[in-house]
Amino acid sequence: MSEPEDGPNIHVGRGIVLAEGCESVRVRYRIVLDKRADGPAATGTLTGRHAGLFPIWLEPDAQLRVKNGRSFAISLTDLVGDVAEFESTGPVPEL
Repeated sequence: MSEPEDGPNIHVGRGIVLAEGCESVRVRYRIVLDKRADGPAATGTLTGRHAGLFPIWLEPDAQLRVKNGRSFAISLTDLVGDVAEFESTGPVPEL
């Protein structure tokens, strides 16, 4: 799903969050892509098992793999119940 060209692109789907030393967690994601001078940046929410997301929230580096198989670096910035907020920490591929 996308919004108008001059606004942010919003993508929703199912994916996997991975972090070194943690079990992978299946999630539903909502990604908002914003155009920036240095390239696209992503923020959004992940909904998954709190018990799985909590250890990843404590790690500074994680990966979000989206439904088309592409992945990018993220950091979980907040976790309340089964919903985590995240932001990209590196290049974001075209989704």
